[in-house]
Amino acid sequence: MVTDGNGGLSLLEQYGERDLCQVTGLLNMMQFMRHASAHLQDVLADPLTFMYFDIENFKSFNQRYGFQQGNRLLRYVADLLRETFEGNLVARFNDDHFAVATHSENPADCIQFIHERIRVYDLGLPMEVKAGIYHPPEDVTDVALIMDRAKIACNSIKNTYDLTWAEFDPAMEEEINFRSHIIRSFQEAMIEGYIEVFYQPEIRTMTREICGFEALARWRDPVHGMISPGVFVPVLEDAHLSPQLDLYIIERVCQDISRIRRELPSWELLRVSVNLSRADFRLMDMVQAVEDVRLRYDIARSLLNVEVTEGAQSDDEKFLQGEIARFRAAGYEVWMDDFGSGYSSLNNVKDYVFDVLKIDMNFLRSFDTNPKSAIVIRSIVNMAKELGLHTLAEGVETEAQFEFLREIGCEKVQGYLFSPPMPLDKAIAYCHGETAQVKVEPLRLGSYYAEIGAINVLSSEAIERRGSPEIGDALSLAVLEEEGGEIRYLYQSRMFKMFLQNIELDQDSVHTPHYERRKRQNERMIARMMEEADRTGREVYTDFITRNSFNSVRLRLVTRDVDDTRAVFLMATVNISRFSPEAGSMQEALNQIVALYDRVDLFDLGSRKLTQLYRDVYEPNYTQEYGHFEELVAHYAEEKILPAEQKLFKKFYSEKHLRAVLEDKAGREEVAVLFYKRMPDDGRMLRLHHLVPFRLEQRDYVISCVQAINENIITAVTAALAEDT
Repeated sequence: MVTDGNGGLSLLEQYGERDLCQVTGLLNMMQFMRHASAHLQDVLADPLTFMYFDIENFKSFNQRYGFQQGNRLLRYVADLLRETFEGNLVARFNDDHFAVATHSENPADCIQFIHERIRVYDLGLPMEVKAGIYHPPEDVTDVALIMDRAKIACNSIKNTYDLTWAEFDPAMEEEINFRSHIIRSFQEAMIEGYIEVFYQPEIRTMTREICGFEALARWRDPVHGMISPGVFVPVLEDAHLSPQLDLYIIERVCQDISRIRRELPSWELLRVSVNLSRADFRLMDMVQAVEDVRLRYDIARSLLNVEVTEGAQSDDEKFLQGEIARFRAAGYEVWMDDFGSGYSSLNNVKDYVFDVLKIDMNFLRSFDTNPKSAIVIRSIVNMAKELGLHTLAEGVETEAQFEFLREIGCEKVQGYLFSPPMPLDKAIAYCHGETAQVKVEPLRLGSYYAEIGAINVLSSEAIERRGSPEIGDALSLAVLEEEGGEIRYLYQSRMFKMFLQNIELDQDSVHTPHYERRKRQNERMIARMMEEADRTGREVYTDFITRNSFNSVRLRLVTRDVDDTRAVFLMATVNISRFSPEAGSMQEALNQIVALYDRVDLFDLGSRKLTQLYRDVYEPNYTQEYGHFEELVAHYAEEKILPAEQKLFKKFYSEKHLRAVLEDKAGREEVAVLFYKRMPDDGRMLRLHHLVPFRLEQRDYVISCVQAINENIITAVTAALAEDT
């Protein structure tokens, strides 16, 4: 190669086949470096700009279309480079990597031109080209070093969507040197204990008790100080050293558990979550490797949870699915870590079987400033519950965040609100002994709380239907735990708290008249309902009327603990206030009561007509036209009400009584009465008939709601009330 009269490049030699790339006809890497080196050593030659090109998505292109089409794309790129950098050094280094040495004063414009042509090459698979640019100073003539720096610049913008090229900056090389230090020092760091295990508590939202730890790697380097795991973990993954790191952490965790068993035999052990990189599974049999470590220290599988980084999808999805299945079959819980941090989150949930979904902390970082964050988190928790996954949210820093997560049913949290990651001794002090800041959840209750956590409080059907009747579209929910005769709330939805406020049993009502009496009555009623639900295994329900509202309560057993000393019940309630703003909307009233009743009828006091709003299949459907609604009431009484009660039934539904109820602000008129419905074969069913009066657009209405009543519960409630009089 010689320079032309203008100081440019001119290739005058004839090359043999071994000097050229067999696919593209460009120079190979060795010939490129030889000619570039000769040019740099020519003191009369003009300075060169070096570029390193990388085609992104080329591997996917090959997989979709085959190697023949892949080679065709490489030749297309080679022709583009020849055309754009005519008369300059152009080479294919390897795979989809190309190099250029040019005198061009506008290399960025040339790169953009090539990028635009490659991007439209295949509209079905977006193709991108990235390029690194390096302008070597006069004292740098080592072509290998020059191309390394151009490659460093190119790699600095990989996986970005808005950058096509980058120029080399010395800081990039400092990063490369730091990465090299991490790799060189890794073995020594493990031997000398520079890499430590820190533990961050996992807190159960229902109890605010600690239920586990996550084990996290921390590197105290004698040269660089504390190195963030966000820095050294990706470096070790790229160097295929992540299995060694993860197994080292697991071994340290097992050592710590063994130490605790020896030194603190009375302390309740906690589960520890350990992290495995997806890259680990490609490099060794991680299931067997973890088993070997566990057996060496005689640690139960139930004490170790395996967290797999969410990450991007790879070529070995089927293999990884099988490895996760092996872990679960062996008895480990497998958690998806950092859900939402990658672009394949939903595919991972769809294609893999996990036990727990960990919501990435980035969702909470904008919680206070971006209302959309709460919507997204709520949707994630709801989706997880529908798929049978348990949930844990990372990065919880404020009480507002914690209360929101508890309200939507997220089962566990971790974050600086409770504690940062800390060394073992501080972790023990955090939850054991006189310095303990939290209570410890007994290990044996893990499955018990898992069953409770499976309740989806965001669903219109909070628990699976197993027969009739069931808690259906409940407006408010509470989870209650009974232990030794004591009852406590593990969970209260926002609507349930409003229910307690409406019946004057919330904290703000403590100083109101007769609060203690109301509280005792309510506790006795709930205790008797719990006893009935526990004995029968079915949902039980009751209705009661307070001064200003009608209230319906349903309750069922969820689970018992392994020692049969605790029981958890799910309660659903409805409160309909006679004179609340909600009662002014017919649609709102119907939404609240249709799911509860056998039939619902609307009495229009203006037209004196009756409209059937809802009826179950066992209720008669009146299609015949009637004049005054009292005619239909009389017909219904003769057909369905016991003879001894027919007269009272007609009086209760008379126009005179309905108008009196509508005008009654003092609560003196009867709005709820029990009548027996005649059943086939001389049977009978006790039902509550309840009236809800309201005005809408200056018209007068009364809604009649009819619901079957469990006579056993009525007897129990009556007895409870009698005990307090």
